[in-house]
Amino acid sequence: MKTLTEKIKNVLNTHLPEGAHRIVKEVKGSFGGDYIMISFAASNVEINNVRGQFPQCVSLCLDLQDMELEPQVFGGNGGQSIYRKPDMEDPREKYLAMKGVRIPFRKPKPEEAKILNAIARFAQRWQEALKHNREVLMYQDLVDYDELLK
Repeated sequence: MKTLTEKIKNVLNTHLPEGAHRIVKEVKGSFGGDYIMISFAASNVEINNVRGQFPQCVSLCLDLQDMELEPQVFGGNGGQSIYRKPDMEDPREKYLAMKGVRIPFRKPKPEEAKILNAIARFAQRWQEALKHNREVLMYQDLVDYDELLK
């Protein structure tokens, strides 16, 4: 019988492009409790050689005690947003270094099948956001988005 971690890896392998970087691992919480860290990025190349900082990285956290799945930032990386170049014609963006694009996520009921479906939907929405913003995505020098999103 497959573990939940293995099932999540299978979902990501099915719904993410081949070149996407994936991390799925069980982690002990600082204040007790176990959870599964789920993150994926456009590449495994680290941004500015900073350990664990990957381009267009998003992440989810599954608490194994109450089976609650939610977006989570791990070590300043991940969460629910990808980054694009700001629109210099937009007065709200012209002073920004980068603009976040939020990936839609709805917290599922604490049932294994619903959690796996939510992870699959999140992976698909991440790809759609990358495709929709393809020309203005950050980290063009680190990622071949055409190859990733083919």
